[in-house]
Amino acid sequence: MALLDSDLSWLASEVRDDPDTAQRILEALTGRVQTLQRQTDELRAEIALLKCTGGQQASVEQVQRLKTSLRDIRSLAERKGLNRDVISMLSFSGHGVQLAAPAPIEQTMTLLLSTGDSLDAQKPLYLASGTWFGALLVVTSQVRFAAVDGLSLRYSEKLDWSDAHPVSGLGLRRAERVEGVCALDDLHPPQAILLVTRQGWARVMSWSHVETVLLSGQSMALPGTGDSPVWIGPCEPDADILLLTRNGRWTRFPVGMIPSIGCSGATLDYGDDVVSAVVLQRQHPAAAVWFIGSDGSLFAVAAGGLPAHKKPGGKPAPLARRFVGQACYAVGERKNELVVLLTGQGDLHVVGMRGLPVAAKPSEAQPLKVSSQRIIAATLL
Repeated sequence: MALLDSDLSWLASEVRDDPDTAQRILEALTGRVQTLQRQTDELRAEIALLKCTGGQQASVEQVQRLKTSLRDIRSLAERKGLNRDVISMLSFSGHGVQLAAPAPIEQTMTLLLSTGDSLDAQKPLYLASGTWFGALLVVTSQVRFAAVDGLSLRYSEKLDWSDAHPVSGLGLRRAERVEGVCALDDLHPPQAILLVTRQGWARVMSWSHVETVLLSGQSMALPGTGDSPVWIGPCEPDADILLLTRNGRWTRFPVGMIPSIGCSGATLDYGDDVVSAVVLQRQHPAAAVWFIGSDGSLFAVAAGGLPAHKKPGGKPAPLARRFVGQACYAVGERKNELVVLLTGQGDLHVVGMRGLPVAAKPSEAQPLKVSSQRIIAATLL
């Protein structure tokens, strides 16, 4: 410690009259602290995993063998045309079902519901597009990750919600609930996973860290009292993240500016909270961002009309008037993406991007009403 104090004293004397050098030293020290914090978090997860396995690495080796077997099964399914496209539905209570992916045309389908049953009672309810042999990454209210294999979800030929059943592998504890879901290719995982909470806190975790947390069953703490996860998804360091709030406001900032321990991504108004997020890649820039309202309205804004702050923590800007946010997605240049909207009454609206005007900036957006019912979940098809 004495050596460290002398080093700091020497640095202070050297840069007293050189603010530029002082700034560079400060940035270097900050980066080093963040790296040490990330390594500490990863080590803590590894220790938790070792405690779960009695200090043995057998479970890790078993996971690798299972991955190899799963890769062979998926490869065979692809060759035989068995790995069909599906939409996975997962409720906050951990009940799930797979539905056949609809044809890529605009249409409306209806889920079969039992008498007196309502999807509103299941919300929040999550949709994720994927394949029958695919997987889902789930984050819970206790900030615990879980991986759900597609084969563990019952497949409903008749779009019947009564086919939903508790999903094995989640292991929800008392008062624990599902808070976020994303499709995952666990055989070719992303570089990192981005976690966003309702109060706007954001953290980037390397996939190796996430995988260790998955195996250990470890929960993570959030800095905000009463906060909970709201969105998870794959990301890359050179991307931007855009947050959407319930009161129809947005903010965008670079993923690379999020420290390894996480930080507040937005300064929210009282009573507002984050409801969704979207990662905007810089290598393959999106043409527009598609905003979906809980009242069944939607509109698109050019990605260039949604400029990023230099760092997290900015105050969100307003979108269209009286817009209540539900979800947001990035769409490409070809504008051939479709979105599936689920209403509280069980209608599944397949809506296309084609023909929807793209506003140059939020103030010019004209929301289009595509449903008179309340939207409770959405996913790109």
